[in-house]
Amino acid sequence: MRHFGIHAETVIKNANIITIDSNMPKASSLAISGGKFIGIGNDTLCDSLIGPETKVLDISGKTVLPGFIDSHIHVLNSGIRHVMAADCDLPSIPLIQQALKNRIKETLPNGWIQGFKFDDTKTQERRFLFRSDLDSVSTDHPIMVAHRAGHIYYLNSAALAAANFNDDTPDPPGGRLGRDPDTGSLNGVVYERAIEPIRFGLIPDETPEIRQRGLVTICKMLNQVGLTSVHDARVIQTEFEAYQNGLDNGELTLRVYALMYHPYFEALKHAGIKTGFGNEFLRIGGIKMIADGAIAGRTAYLSEPYIGSDCDHGILAMSQEEIERNVIDMHNAGFQVCIHANGDLTIDMVVDAYIKAQKLNPRTDPRHRIEHCSLVNPDILKKMQESSTIATPFCTYVYHHGEKMPFFGEERLKWMFAQKSFLDYGITSTGATDYPPGPFEPLLGIQSCVTRTDSSGKTWGPEQKISVEDALKLYTLNGAYASFEENIKGSITEGKLADLVILDKDPNAVDPHTIKDITVERTIVGGNTVYEK
Repeated sequence: MRHFGIHAETVIKNANIITIDSNMPKASSLAISGGKFIGIGNDTLCDSLIGPETKVLDISGKTVLPGFIDSHIHVLNSGIRHVMAADCDLPSIPLIQQALKNRIKETLPNGWIQGFKFDDTKTQERRFLFRSDLDSVSTDHPIMVAHRAGHIYYLNSAALAAANFNDDTPDPPGGRLGRDPDTGSLNGVVYERAIEPIRFGLIPDETPEIRQRGLVTICKMLNQVGLTSVHDARVIQTEFEAYQNGLDNGELTLRVYALMYHPYFEALKHAGIKTGFGNEFLRIGGIKMIADGAIAGRTAYLSEPYIGSDCDHGILAMSQEEIERNVIDMHNAGFQVCIHANGDLTIDMVVDAYIKAQKLNPRTDPRHRIEHCSLVNPDILKKMQESSTIATPFCTYVYHHGEKMPFFGEERLKWMFAQKSFLDYGITSTGATDYPPGPFEPLLGIQSCVTRTDSSGKTWGPEQKISVEDALKLYTLNGAYASFEENIKGSITEGKLADLVILDKDPNAVDPHTIKDITVERTIVGGNTVYEK
């Protein structure tokens, strides 16, 4: 469409534009003004919008896509960890111990030492950390290391004592304390909700300065891989304040849909706030709860035991009654409900609660979500389709966590991360990584969905392969739909927010096993370049 008398601020021409808009799937030029797309079409059309002040980018046939959206990622919390915790994504336990020791010099006397991104299956020892491993780092400082999956933690003796955990402490509801199989004494491994007294009571809050440094750090990391919008999957009060500060001072270069951690629900409800409150950069999203364990940590709650076990079905973190009570209350208050559920038993409980809440109080288009929704079956899929429940499956897991897939087995993998089944049943699913548990690069997630092949070349669940076109939609328009924002972003459409990514190659035109190697040349948010190679 020609906008007579209007000159664009920026025109991109000579481009391979994949719009993700069915009305105009391809274009060669686009124009931006006021942070929105004002023209899309051929070079001649957009040339008419060039004025004396227009910035013209001739990109020589490179590919343009809508900005990528990660619909389940731990954003600010990860940024904070990158600033203040030891990165334990290392190949051996001695190297991890040294990384933790290096934090001591930066820690106040008797202060907590933290580590994150530990992954037992990626170490030479291929085992968990135990209290004895961490006691060798320090017996004066309490130490807490988080598994990359985020649902298992490792404590030294000082941290166990600080939490008043001892050999006689019973397993708390929704959690478990790891024990030595021979002596029954605590071994320092803490599962699921058993960590809550430490995470939300004993560990001091980060300073506002560290939170702001974390925000700048993570924004740069995510912009660099083409992300323009994120659904932060568990936001607490201090983090939301940091986002507001970042928005005010220009440091927030991602659009954030904040899934608020469920303890804040009552305060939000009593303040009259509902899902959607905010602006184009920072918006209150759904309420986040956790109903079972993790895939990478092998604690998801499954109907059949894990391979190699006769009785280990994982951990259920919420009872059916607790799930239903919370869902109904949040649904009635006008919120989108976003429940972490990995195992088939847990997913079934959650979708039943959504159906019950809608039956008791019909709402127009509530778009409740199942976060991860990892293992499904035809009955679950039918219920999700009928209730219009959204799925946010892991997209980088097959590639990155291939060594963990044998714990689930070939048969179950036919129904895990089931993007093809979601498509077949008409269920909206998204692109999501859950970083830190999964790598955050969208192009890696797209490749993993298309090939279902891990880093060693092994294919898992080929029945769930999808096309590049469908995978791109997961990371763009479907992500916008999951936050009620499909009318303002997710495609390159006139009038929508000018969020885009420029790639050096077309994902449709390369060997699908090399999609992850495509270079992000530039990331633009609202017409402004936030990353340039």
